[in-house]
Parts: sequence; C-alpha cells; structure tokens
Amino acid sequence: MRSLKDKMPDLIKNLFWLWLLVLIVINVIPIGNNTNQSLNRNMLWVFRLDYLAHSIMILCFAFIWVLAAIHHVRIFKQYDALKYSAIVLAAGICLELLQLAVPWRSFNPVDMIYNLGGAILAIFFIALSNSLGRQ
Repeated sequence: MRSLKDKMPDLIKNLFWLWLLVLIVINVIPIGNNTNQSLNRNMLWVFRLDYLAHSIMILCFAFIWVLAAIHHVRIFKQYDALKYSAIVLAAGICLELLQLAVPWRSFNPVDMIYNLGGAILAIFFIALSNSLGRQ
C-alpha cells in the first residue's frame, strides 16, 4: 500500500482538475434567487461580495500551484507553468462565457473582469513561485 507521500502527486493533480470541474459546475447549475441576491447585496468596503468571490475562486488555482511546488509535483510533463497559467487564464474567461450558452444563467462582464483579475493574480503567484523554485 502506498503512503500518503507517494500518493501526493496524484492527489495534487486531481485537486487541480477537480477544482476546475467544481468551477464549471458552479457556473452552470442554477443558483437559487435568495443566494444570488444575498451575495449581490452584501458589500465589503466598496466591493460586492459576489465579485470578490469570483476573484477568490480563480485565485485558488495559485494555492494548488504552490502546494504542488512545495511537494515537487508537476501537473504537466512539459511547460508546466505555461500550460497551468494558460488554463487559469482560459478559466477566467470561459467560465463566464459559458453562462451565455446556459439559458438559466446570465453573463455579466463585470464578473468576467473579476475572474480575470483573480486569474492575473494567480498567474503572478505562479510565475513568482516558479522563479523562486529555480533558485
């Protein structure tokens, strides 16, 4: 039987793909009006909480990347940081565009901007971690 340390590469790779799948499902399934409205009305300083949630959901990819770096796990065999960053950026764009194709969800360009903000911040952390890992 494999130890947890031996299973860690598979667990981290699966965490990346699972989180991407969770975000796709969250962006497709209908959310009850009460939940959606409560996030829209709640404010944190001058930001709506739903906008902050969009950024944080995408920013979680940076956490997964750093976790992989700590355990010396490569998600992809070649061009690991580039492919990972491309998927994070694509997720930031496509998750909101996906809502154009789903009749019970609505596209919001501001949500996409916050997705992209989270993606850009995640890519910054990925690049920083990647450069620190080389040293």
